[in-house]
Amino acid sequence: MSPVNRLGEHGWLDAYAAPTVTPGGGSASAVAAALGCALLAMTARIGAGKAEPATAERLDRLAGEADRLRATLVEQERTDAGVYERMVATVRAARATEGDPGAARAAEAARADATEVPLATAELAADGVGLATELADKALTRTASDQLVAAHLLRAGLEGGLSTVAFNLRRMAAGPVRDDLAARAGRLADTRRAAADLTDRLAAMVEQQEISPAAGDGRILPPEPRREE
Repeated sequence: MSPVNRLGEHGWLDAYAAPTVTPGGGSASAVAAALGCALLAMTARIGAGKAEPATAERLDRLAGEADRLRATLVEQERTDAGVYERMVATVRAARATEGDPGAARAAEAARADATEVPLATAELAADGVGLATELADKALTRTASDQLVAAHLLRAGLEGGLSTVAFNLRRMAAGPVRDDLAARAGRLADTRRAAADLTDRLAAMVEQQEISPAAGDGRILPPEPRREE
């Protein structure tokens, strides 16, 4: 393990606990989805190690797609904080210069930007759900629990992004920009249902593993503890 990146040392989390407007839920949603993508890449690579050549090739490609998605989501964490800070500053300036149409237009544009970024995060998380569904179709029971955690994290990114969008939409003026953002959010309804179905499916796979591990999956169960007579 690299000495720079040690497990259990995440000082950046302090920023989320601080009494500041950013980083907030939008950035956290991006981080959750990025973690989900990282777990997807891990499980795909583990599966590729024991798969037939054609399946291994697809799993390797899936891992690469998850890596690229993760990198984009990591950038979304910073982008979300930036647009929200600009929105707060612009809206405050508009209130201080009430009656200035230019300031009002700038505030509305800033609200749109602060809504579009978490919407993009939700859309990226939806792409991750698609990858997770494809991976689940491979029936890689050895990593079923890791896939389930990945699915939960991606679902958190999806739902978290959409929650932020819904909150911001209520503060936007009616018009084509608001309508377009709302329509994009609405198009994720099927993915929300698919994400719920995926977590149920993977949970069932995990439970089945606990009862009867699939032959040849390489999973080793700990021995039953010896009971004293």
